[in-house]
Amino acid sequence: MWKILAASLVVAVACATQACGTQDTSTFVDPAGDAGGAGEPPPPILGSGDGGGIDPAGQVISVRPPDPVLTFTSGQAAPTVTFEAVTATGVVVPATFALDRGELGSVASATGVFVPSGAVGGKGTVTATWNGRTAQTSVTVKLVVTENGSTASSDAGGGAGGNGGVGGEGPGGAVDAATVATLKSPPVADAGLAWLYPYDKTVWPRGILAPLLQWQPGAAADYDAVAIKITEASFSYEGMFAKPTAAGATPFQRHPIPQAAWKQMLQSNAGEDVTVSLVFAKNGQAYGPITETWKIASAPLKGTVYYNSYGTRLAKNYTGAKGGDGRFGGATLGIRASSTDPVLVAGGDGDSSYCRVCHSVAPNGSVLITQRRLGDDRQFSTYDLKTGAETTMDPTGTNARFAWPAIYPDGSVFLGDSSPADGSSSLPNQLYQVVSGAGPQTPTQIAMTGWPGSLRAAFPSFAPDGKQLAFTAYAGAPEADGRSIATLAFDKATSTISNLVKRYTPPNPAHTALYPSFLPTGKGIVFHVETRYNTRDFGGTRSDADVDPPDARASRGTRAELWWLDLATNTATRLDKLNGLGYLPTGPDAHDEDVTLNYEPTVNPVPSGGYAWVVFTSRRLYGNVATINPFHSDPRHHDLTSTPTTKKLWVAAVDLNAPAGTDPSHPAFYLPAQELLAGNMRGYWVVDPCKAESASCETGDECCGGYCRPSATGALVCTDKVPVCAQEFEKCTTAADCCNSAVISCVNGRCAQPGPK
Repeated sequence: MWKILAASLVVAVACATQACGTQDTSTFVDPAGDAGGAGEPPPPILGSGDGGGIDPAGQVISVRPPDPVLTFTSGQAAPTVTFEAVTATGVVVPATFALDRGELGSVASATGVFVPSGAVGGKGTVTATWNGRTAQTSVTVKLVVTENGSTASSDAGGGAGGNGGVGGEGPGGAVDAATVATLKSPPVADAGLAWLYPYDKTVWPRGILAPLLQWQPGAAADYDAVAIKITEASFSYEGMFAKPTAAGATPFQRHPIPQAAWKQMLQSNAGEDVTVSLVFAKNGQAYGPITETWKIASAPLKGTVYYNSYGTRLAKNYTGAKGGDGRFGGATLGIRASSTDPVLVAGGDGDSSYCRVCHSVAPNGSVLITQRRLGDDRQFSTYDLKTGAETTMDPTGTNARFAWPAIYPDGSVFLGDSSPADGSSSLPNQLYQVVSGAGPQTPTQIAMTGWPGSLRAAFPSFAPDGKQLAFTAYAGAPEADGRSIATLAFDKATSTISNLVKRYTPPNPAHTALYPSFLPTGKGIVFHVETRYNTRDFGGTRSDADVDPPDARASRGTRAELWWLDLATNTATRLDKLNGLGYLPTGPDAHDEDVTLNYEPTVNPVPSGGYAWVVFTSRRLYGNVATINPFHSDPRHHDLTSTPTTKKLWVAAVDLNAPAGTDPSHPAFYLPAQELLAGNMRGYWVVDPCKAESASCETGDECCGGYCRPSATGALVCTDKVPVCAQEFEKCTTAADCCNSAVISCVNGRCAQPGPK
C-alpha cells in the first residue's frame, strides 16, 4: 500500500439555531452567527420511550447540525460529527439515522454519530426518522491525500499491457526532505516543458485504469522528481515521486497516477472539473507548473473490448518476425475495463490455420464471428462468449464473405460483408443464421426479400434496435459509388430489406466514407473518411508497401479522420476534438499530421454517464511511449519486441443527442491493458454476456432479466421482476419506465442519462 504523509485535520461544521454538541476532533463554525451563546443551557432531551412528556402529534422535526463539512486527511484519525433530530421547539427526539452513501462513511442508527470511511470524498444525505416523520440534511467529506513515493503492486506489473496497463517504468520512490521543500517552493517556467498525454479536456469514464502522465521535458532536461497535484471539489491529492530507477526512465519524461489515488478521484467526483498539475524538481529548483482540466463521466464504462492483433505474442501462428524468437500471431484478444492485460479470446499456437483475426461482435456480447485464416475469409468461426466454445464453419462451394459481418444486436443472425477486402467477391451480401455446436458446419443461409439487385454493402453494421443497416455502398446499385455511406431498413421477422438511402458522399472525389457504426440512440452514425488511399486494400489502414528493408513506401499509408452523421438531416460533421485537431503533439517520421491517423470506429451500444463511447484504431503518437513511424506495424519488417508500434486502440466520449452540424466529441484516451508491443485494431466495446436469474450483479445491463436488485440478504442479484421504476442501466421501453425520468431517459432499451451533466 502507499505511504501517507501525516497532516493536520480540520472539521468545519455549519450549525443553525441551536448550539451543537462538541466533539474532541471537531470545530463547529456558525456562518450565520446565531448559534446559542455562551452559558445557554442545552436543549431539553426527551425521556426515553415516552416522548418526554410531549405529544408527538403534529411535531415537525429537523436535523442538526445542518449540512456539515468534514475535512479528512488520510493518515489521521477520522473526524466525526453527531447528528440530532429536533422538533420545531428545539426538543431533541430519539430518531433513527441512515446514510444514502455507504462508501462515504457510516452513521450510527441510534446515536447519529457519522464517521467517514476515508475511502472517498463527496456529499451524502443523512435521514432522520421519528414517529413516522423524516428529515434530512447533507454531510460533505473533503478527502485530502498526500503521498511520498509508491510501492503499490497495482501500479507495477509489466505484463503484456505494460506497467499499470499503460506502459512506462512504474512509479518512482520517495523523495528526501530537501526535494519535498523544493517541490513545494514557488516554481519557475521551463522553456519547452509541455504535456504530451493525456490531453486537456479529456472526458474519463469511471471504472477505467489510471493514465500514464507524459510530458516533453524543458530546458532543465532530466528532472530529479515530480509532484502530481489533483484537485476537485471533495478530493485533493499530492504525490511526490523520485525519478524511477527502471531501465528506460532516462530522461524522466513520464509517471503514472497511482491506481489508488485515481480510484479515489473518480469515486469522489460529482460532475465538477478535475484540475491536474505537475511541478518538477531539478538541482534544488522547482519548475512548472503544467496544468490540464478533465471531466469525469457519472457512470462506469463496463463490458469488454474485443480486438484483433496481427503481431500478438499471446498466440504464435506465424514465423518471420524480427526480434525475439521470430514467431508472432494473428488472434482476437479481449480487455475488461479493470484489467491490466489482455486475454486471448480466439486463436492459438500452431500454424496459420490457428489465426483468428477479422471479426465482429454482437452488441449484446453473446457471440463473436472471426475469420479463421489470413487470406481466406470464406472460412470462419463463431465463438460463444459465455462459454468460449468455438464452432468452425466451412462453407465449401460458396463465394459468401465473412471477414467483417454485421451481427444482429441479439446475436441470432448476421449479414456477410461484401467488400473487396482480401480478394473480390461479385456476390451481394447474404444473411445467415448464427449456429453453434460441434464443427465444422455449413452456415444456414436465410432468404431475404427486397435486397436491391446485386448491391454490395461493405463493412455493414446494424442499428441498436436492429431496424436499420449502415454500410459503404460499394457496387451493384445506382446508389453504390464505392465511397458513400448508405442505409437500408431491415425487418428481422420477415427478413425483408427496403428503403435504400444514400446518406453521405464525401465532397472530395478522392475521399471514401467507411466503417459506419450507429450511436446508441440510433439517430446518428460514426464513420471514418479515408483521405489518402494506400492503393493496396479497400478500407485497409496499413502502409503503401511492406518491404524489407523498409523504404519510402513503408513509411506512407492510409490516412483518415472520424466523422459523425445526423440521420434526421443527413448532416455530416468532422469530429475535430476526437481527431485531435489543434492540440495533438507532432513529431518526426510521418507524425506531422496525426489528426489524419484515425480509423475503424465502433460505438459501445450502451451509453454511460450521458455519453456514447467510441473505440477506434489510431496510429497517432502515444506520448513518448510509442513514437515510431505510424505505418511500421508489421512484425515481419520491423522489430516490435522492445519498441512499441503506434497502431493502437483509443477511446473517446461523444455527447448524446448533440445538434446536427456540431462536434459532440471530446479528446480521446489510450485504451489501457491492450498489448503494448503489438499492433492492435478494430475494437468492439460491447456489454458482457448477460447473467441468469439470481446471479450477483452491479447494474441491470449485466442481467438477462434486465434488472439488478437487492435479494432477501441485501446482496444485489439479477431478476426479471419488473420494479416500480428502472434504475440507470436497467431495462426500459419508454422514458416513463425510468426512475427520475426528468434526468434519465430510455436509450436503446436501457435507462440512461440523455446527455452529460
